[in-house]
Amino acid sequence: MASHASTAEGAGTGRPARILVPQTAGTTNDLLARAIAPGLAALAGRPFLVENREGASGMLGMDAAAKSAPDGLTLLNNVSNTLALPYFYKNLPFDVLADLEPVGIEGYGNHALVVHRSVPVENVRDFLAYAARHPGMEYAAPGLATHHHLCMAMIQAMASIQLNPVFYKGSAGAMADLLRGEVRIMIVPIQIAAEHARSGDLRILGATSRTPFPLYPDIPSLHDQGLAGFDVEPWFALWAPRGTPPDALARYNGLLNEAIGQAEVGGALARHGVVPTPGTVDDLRRKAAAEHRMWGEVLRKMRIRPE
Repeated sequence: MASHASTAEGAGTGRPARILVPQTAGTTNDLLARAIAPGLAALAGRPFLVENREGASGMLGMDAAAKSAPDGLTLLNNVSNTLALPYFYKNLPFDVLADLEPVGIEGYGNHALVVHRSVPVENVRDFLAYAARHPGMEYAAPGLATHHHLCMAMIQAMASIQLNPVFYKGSAGAMADLLRGEVRIMIVPIQIAAEHARSGDLRILGATSRTPFPLYPDIPSLHDQGLAGFDVEPWFALWAPRGTPPDALARYNGLLNEAIGQAEVGGALARHGVVPTPGTVDDLRRKAAAEHRMWGEVLRKMRIRPE
């Protein structure tokens, strides 16, 4: 383990590193950062402090990370939907690909389309027919360009139905209103959907990924229930400010892969609905570029333009 003590710029000083999270506390991305931080700390020989910088659909935290010193003491834990932000905002204060250096992929998750128990539908086809008969139904989304928002927009475009978003400042308020039935439709992380489906509060209609999700393989996909081609799989990754030296990125990548391979950290990721997925710096660079292009193609087809 001693070799890990000098794995990044500034290492060896014992100064704490920080992991910025551009979402609110309690979100999947936040929980992953807090699960990974102790593993990184044990391997690197320094504390890793998690700091939430939520706001503006993740832009505040991403901007803070992009403008931080590239000294190996600031990392960003982020989720893949933020790569769609340039298609919603003309004047981002940073470039989502150029101003953040890839460290490594942590894992991938899944989402599910759910409805409140009061909605009289049992599956996706029922839901699409019901929505066609009741245009303008409201759905909850914790912010613009979140997976919750993007997936619902895709459903509307593919099924030619009209739904209206109700935007919240974070997931907690959105979930609270969904469980009360004040809004009755939402895309939510699949593990949260499963929890509330067991209690009977919500009904799961389908998963957003095209292939069965290993942690919840029995939940049918949207693709198999009338939305052919629907395939959205959120993933999570660690980033560093632009200019962080390549050797530091490679060393942090090794630390991350080792951490998520440990039973304690990997088990925590699975409890939060994420399949640990080790990879290289270049794997993340390619995946991010592909995700960015994919959302551009999807949103152009949906005639969504940046404002």
